Order: sequence, then structure tokens, then C-alpha cells
Amino acid sequence: MANTVYDNFVLESKLKDLLTTKLDTKTLMTIDNSLTESAGMIKNINTYTYTGAVERLAKGAKNTQRGAISYTTAPYTVKVAQQVFDYYDEEFMQDPLVLDYGMSGAATLMVNDMTKDFFTEIAKATLTQNWAKGSTFSYDTVVDAIAKMNIEDESGLFLLVGNDLKATIRKDPDFKSKELGKVIADGAVGTLSGVPVIPSKAVPSGTAYLATREAVTLFTKKDNEVEQERDGEARKNTIIMRKVNLVALTDATKVVKITEAQ
Repeated sequence: MANTVYDNFVLESKLKDLLTTKLDTKTLMTIDNSLTESAGMIKNINTYTYTGAVERLAKGAKNTQRGAISYTTAPYTVKVAQQVFDYYDEEFMQDPLVLDYGMSGAATLMVNDMTKDFFTEIAKATLTQNWAKGSTFSYDTVVDAIAKMNIEDESGLFLLVGNDLKATIRKDPDFKSKELGKVIADGAVGTLSGVPVIPSKAVPSGTAYLATREAVTLFTKKDNEVEQERDGEARKNTIIMRKVNLVALTDATKVVKITEAQ
């Protein structure tokens, strides 16, 4: 399919917003390069799950439940993700930006594909925390979700929210009071209970994820590649972008899915 290029004259060049989100999900995952050193395209992954309960106890009382770790093993297949972009010399001579925007759009779609894989896996979270039906997402909800993870070091935690919950946070009187007007001045979200809040439109409506980088792992089989080919006679140039990896939920004890109670 031929590219659409500008006929002539000076026009403002614009690239359509192809981004699902500007969030760099690679920074939210553990990177594992072990697949590059071993043969095969199958990875058996143990996903660990913590079960337990936070109990409110009277003086001198003991817990009635004990937390426990279990795991399931699932095979994941490494897949080759690739896309191809063509342009002709005549198109480039007529509008040089066709190459810049083509490369930018193709790279963006590769990032989007990684983002989709990340959110597919983190949505498999088995630990859940709800806020009361008919009420709103709040600071207390985050505190209860942190307690459910049963960890001592909270420095690696982050909270993923969509645009709807970001608006809810900004409107929360307690949050606005804590920020001493900062959120009103510049719209910053910052932290809740010491946990960095990361807004992304890739997060489903009415949902938040409290997690650490250990929850999801990116297993790389082969580094990202960009190849170029040329058909000189047809003056046709081909750019190939490729990645060979898999994304998997590897530690379900490190993520809590937060939603409204049903």
C-alpha cells in the first residue's frame, strides 16, 4: 500500500497519536536474559501466589490463619514480534518526513505491543483489594492493599492507575490537604502512602495495580533488531523491526489488583 505524502507547499507535518501510553513498561519489569544463552523457545514459569488474611485482634489474641505460598507451572512460548515498513525513493524526495514519521510510528507500535503484554500479565493478579461498593477509591484502599502484600520493604512499590482514578485522587480532600495545594497548582499526583503513583491510559477504568518489578518478568531471547533491505531497481526501501521475547507474571505475591467491590 502506497504512503500518503504531501503534494507540495509548506504544510505543518503531524504524526498521529499512535501511543497507547507513554509509560515505559520495561522499567516496571524484571529483565531476564537467560533465554539468550539456552536453546529452545519454551519457558516453563512458576508463578507464586500468597494466600492469607490480615486479622484485627483483641489484646492477647493470636492469629487464627497463617499465610502460605503456593505456585503453578505454566509453559510460555517465545514469539517473534515483527513489523515491516516500506517507502520509495520518490516518496522520500517528495516528502523526507515520510521516513522519520514511518520510523517513529513503527517504533511506537513496538512499544505498544510490549505495553499490551505487560498489562495482560499483570491483570492475572490473584491478590485483590476492594473499596466499598458505591464509595470511591481512596488513600485507605492503598494502605489496605499494601498490608495485603505482607512485605517489610516498601521502597520498590508503585501504583498504576488510569485517568479516571487519577482524577479521583486529585479530588480527594485528604490528598489535597496532604499536598498543601501543590496538586491544585500543577496537577501533580506524586505519592500515596509513600508509594509513587504512575498514571497510564493503558490501565482499565475502575482498576489500579499495586506492584513491584518482581511481579512481571521480561524474558529476552534476542535483542531488538532493525534491518534494512533495498530493491534498487524498484527504488523500494524496507525497514524491518523485530523483537524476540516473552512477558510473564512470575510472582503473583508482588501485585495486588484494586477494584470496587461487586
